[in-house]
Amino acid sequence: MPERHTSGWYGLACFKLAHYATYVLPRAVGMRVADALAAITYRRARAGREAQRENLHIATGQSGMALETLCRANYRNFARMLTDYFYLTRSGGAHLRSLLQGWSGIEYLKAAREEGRGVILITAHLGHWEMGGILLSLDGMPTNIITLPEPGSLNEWREANRRAAGVKTITVGADKFAFVEIMRVLRQNECVAMLVDRPYAGSGVPVKLFGHDTEFSSGPVRLWEHTGSPVLPAFVLQRPDGLYTSFIAPPVELDPALTHEQNTQRIADSFAEIIRQHPEQWYNYVPVFKAAGQPGEVPEAAAR
Repeated sequence: MPERHTSGWYGLACFKLAHYATYVLPRAVGMRVADALAAITYRRARAGREAQRENLHIATGQSGMALETLCRANYRNFARMLTDYFYLTRSGGAHLRSLLQGWSGIEYLKAAREEGRGVILITAHLGHWEMGGILLSLDGMPTNIITLPEPGSLNEWREANRRAAGVKTITVGADKFAFVEIMRVLRQNECVAMLVDRPYAGSGVPVKLFGHDTEFSSGPVRLWEHTGSPVLPAFVLQRPDGLYTSFIAPPVELDPALTHEQNTQRIADSFAEIIRQHPEQWYNYVPVFKAAGQPGEVPEAAAR
């Protein structure tokens, strides 16, 4: 499951099978299947489990049985999040509206858009990031998801599902014109949303997170430097009852007098507390911290 950069299941055939299963299985049954698969994967995925334990130990300071319990809950929550992703690909907004029980901070987004320079929404591998784009689209916000290429035809499949929900995709990495396209949609006062806590090779900036060396994406600050677009953290989090709540935080206070690295550190600082509050939903199954590996060399598929 979570070791998607190495697992053979992470491909179009398996995604389609899971999508079709949502037509047959009620969500409650789908979640029981997800829990069973999470338990099996946790036992078998040694490399991902060890990386996860190191990441969550650094984030929380937990060890022993407390850390073991947290790690198992994390795998289970990832499986449930992914299960809801497949239900979203079938029913889109109808499924989301039935699951979302709270949305705060929308006033920050509306105020940012009133500036007319577009909005850079930043999030982490925390909660249900794919749901956030659909949520914004349903509220009438023109939204673009920034992503890396998926293996094979999976890229087209995921892009088509986003498009059906009113969300556009901009693929970065191999496309040298992607940055220009992102700048264009920001100048049209649209939103761009991106994951920043696990950059793909060569795109990271050194930062401190929980007192340890890691890297965050250089993208948000680079775009802000070119456009002045406000940078807002945004998250969709799973509640204990299986429903979701979403929130948007005030803009990160970036300063043109600071270096690129210092401003990226401000973004990392804005993420630390929310990750610390919800480590059971911080889904990283590759080494994030330099004490445990080199985050700048994370395989591209693992950085999505």
